Amino acid sequence: MPTKEEELHVIQGAIDTIRAGVQSDGGELELLSFENDIARIELSGACAECHMAGQTLGGIRRHLTETLGRPVRVFPAWKD
Repeated sequence: MPTKEEELHVIQGAIDTIRAGVQSDGGELELLSFENDIARIELSGACAECHMAGQTLGGIRRHLTETLGRPVRVFPAWKD
């Protein structure tokens, strides 16, 4: 079983893979936290006001679920 740090490294790699496509549309995303199989993602740039943001978060959820091999939930979040 991977350590929490190893798992976060894998998750960040998955996010980085998705980031390129998001950036090509003028957006940005950042993993703010991952605890209890819940990823909190900040969408900014063009993504912040995009009507497709829910689809983007769904794609992130599917990618993380596939990468980790277990169900993951993804929620939008903002830095404090």
